[in-house]
Amino acid sequence: MANILDPMDLKQIITLHLDGTSNRRIGSILGISRNTVNTYMQLFTASEYSLEELLNFDSGALSELFSCHTTVDTARHNELMLYFESVNKARHHPGFTFLHHYQQYVGQAQDAYSYTQFLEHYRRKYPREKGSMKLEHLAGEEMFIDFAGKKLHIVDKQTGEVTAVEVFVALLPCSQYTYARACMSQKRGDLIASCVHALQFYGGVPKAIVSDNRRNSKVKTNFGI
Repeated sequence: MANILDPMDLKQIITLHLDGTSNRRIGSILGISRNTVNTYMQLFTASEYSLEELLNFDSGALSELFSCHTTVDTARHNELMLYFESVNKARHHPGFTFLHHYQQYVGQAQDAYSYTQFLEHYRRKYPREKGSMKLEHLAGEEMFIDFAGKKLHIVDKQTGEVTAVEVFVALLPCSQYTYARACMSQKRGDLIASCVHALQFYGGVPKAIVSDNRRNSKVKTNFGI
């Protein structure tokens, strides 16, 4: 079925092109054909506006300027949008990963999108409502610590006994260098021991250890380091 290309896709085409993305790659990301991207790029180039100026147009005005049609598999797209409803409900559950839900989607879809397209369509359907900004982190300034939301399990090879363990995670925000360690609990003793192991792993001590867990926030002042 022929449909007018989403005005947001028009801006995506321009943005990706300005970033140096090939027309083939743009088509793959947006789930449209390369020929469609080629057609729109020709229209953009032939217009009286530069690509940068076109990005400043609102979606309605941009759509009026370039109201060409493209072929979109509506049934395939609607199937993905319906699946996203369950994905979004599980978004904040412990242990959530997009890869897991994508694999489930591939198992049930007749003509599945690629993983890149899956993520791109999700982000366009559920854009972040809150603003964001880039945070600058200095090397050696901080070490972030937290416990993962989902426990792992250790199995005794001889007895078969299964023991649940907590997963401690440390991160150096400047480099994104990550350390993880299993421990028996989130109690003070295990927390401090995990921090010591993390510092030994990194081979140094930052100016501050910052916990993302309010229950543990007071502990960072008692390390004596």
